[in-house]
Amino acid sequence: MKNFCFSGTLFFLLFVCFSRSYAQDFYSAGIQDIRIDLPYKNWDVKLDSLKKANPEARLLASITVNGAKFDSVGVRYKGNSSYFRSRNETAKKLPINVKLDFKNKTQKLKNGYSTIKLSNAFLDPAFVRDPLSYEIVRKYMPAPQCNFSKVYMNGKYYGLYINTESIDQTFIKKHFGTVNGHLVKCDPDNWQRVRSQSGCPKGENASLAYLNDSPGCYDAFYEVEDPAAWKVLLNLIKVLNKTPEKIETVLDIDQTLWMLALNNAMVNLDSYNGSLSHNYYLWFDSTNVAHPLIWDLNMSFGGWRRNFSFVEMKDEELIQYQPLAEIDNTKRPLISKLLKNALYRKIYLAHLGTIVNEQLATGAIVNRAQAMMKEIDPLVKQDTLKLYSYADFQQSLDKTMKDGPDNVIGIRQLLDKRTQYLQKHPLLNKAKPTIADVHHEKNGEHTVFTAKLGNAKAGYLCYRSTKALSFKRIAMTDDGANGDATAGDGVYSAKVKASDAIQYYFLAESEEAALTYPERASYDFLEVK
Repeated sequence: MKNFCFSGTLFFLLFVCFSRSYAQDFYSAGIQDIRIDLPYKNWDVKLDSLKKANPEARLLASITVNGAKFDSVGVRYKGNSSYFRSRNETAKKLPINVKLDFKNKTQKLKNGYSTIKLSNAFLDPAFVRDPLSYEIVRKYMPAPQCNFSKVYMNGKYYGLYINTESIDQTFIKKHFGTVNGHLVKCDPDNWQRVRSQSGCPKGENASLAYLNDSPGCYDAFYEVEDPAAWKVLLNLIKVLNKTPEKIETVLDIDQTLWMLALNNAMVNLDSYNGSLSHNYYLWFDSTNVAHPLIWDLNMSFGGWRRNFSFVEMKDEELIQYQPLAEIDNTKRPLISKLLKNALYRKIYLAHLGTIVNEQLATGAIVNRAQAMMKEIDPLVKQDTLKLYSYADFQQSLDKTMKDGPDNVIGIRQLLDKRTQYLQKHPLLNKAKPTIADVHHEKNGEHTVFTAKLGNAKAGYLCYRSTKALSFKRIAMTDDGANGDATAGDGVYSAKVKASDAIQYYFLAESEEAALTYPERASYDFLEVK
């Protein structure tokens, strides 16, 4: 009995230690501990060779994550510029991708994570652009979690890495409640292949520009796991470019407008908005509607400053990056087609204004950047393989840093003046409508929705039955019908089949502007209980 008690105590202590490594989510606050063991003396040369021969090939290794060991994992280098330029210019630490279920398909971290993506802070002397930007994006649309990791290679400290959640089936399940549909990575898998592409009209990377009806002319720009995804992707491209008036049948408009507004506010030009037109995903739901997802934010806040002629933009051009930049650029149909629509443009500007008011004007971004940098400071100082000096890291909020052919503007250096510029911009200071007294009431097989709108020429109800779908939009009326007691009293109403409208939000449009309720819709919404 005594032996049993002793064993139980020992078991309890071991259980507590083990639980601590697993109880905390891998992407929660704090710095993760990752130890990779590659049984090769020249493992870096082997990974380099694999990257060149087959970017998806991996070396077999073991890894210990916060004390929990996983065997037979697959390790490879990842990235485009962050790999090739780092390798060519410094030969220092390179971005890493680890697949835990490489051999054992049941091998995962807590919450089902099976892929670990480690970035090397390329073009980011502050080390915080990725986690800081994702933190902002997650307030307005689905986006990966992101934090920091101490990485050891064969027992030796290899430096501080940025640790970003993979956009995969686990991510889709978490945010949309399903694993069905098609996921498309909108990023060239190999820039050399893009440059050597022949026999097709010249593409503009993952811009969603229409080339022709052959998937073979797009496969250098988009990655799909299921060949069936080509059909829905090409249908989106054709509708966007040829019949944009039908775009709501194939695209989650509001999530797209949030993506464009976030890229603009954060001057994230290594994105769809910028010269390379990449770094996003499209998830197609069961109705073949595409939902865009932002990816790879290490060059946000002006970290990438090449314009469409690949000329380096000046600091003032980043600071005064126009709210409607590229609206006339036919090579960016997601911007030019959508923002030429008056209602979509008003919603986009409302979203941009919300980001300015909630993030930029409050100083929240710089405050979070400072807090993150304080937390990682000792690890950056110890990192002998980092791409920048410790002095560069310390000054990276307020000083432009030289990185090869590029100048990386300081985060506060950009945002202080950009905030003032956007706050005063006439497009963000139009007379907005108001939305109040929102209400819903079930009436038999239907639900009646009402809202008091002020300074509005039109009102809309946006609704859906499940988070696995995009919101549909219908006009509301102020004519004394559908639950509106009195015509012309400013109370707008709409009646929808109850089973179709479980989640909803309101949209009001004035002559010059638009407003949603809740303001962060469609990521925030109301529910019919």
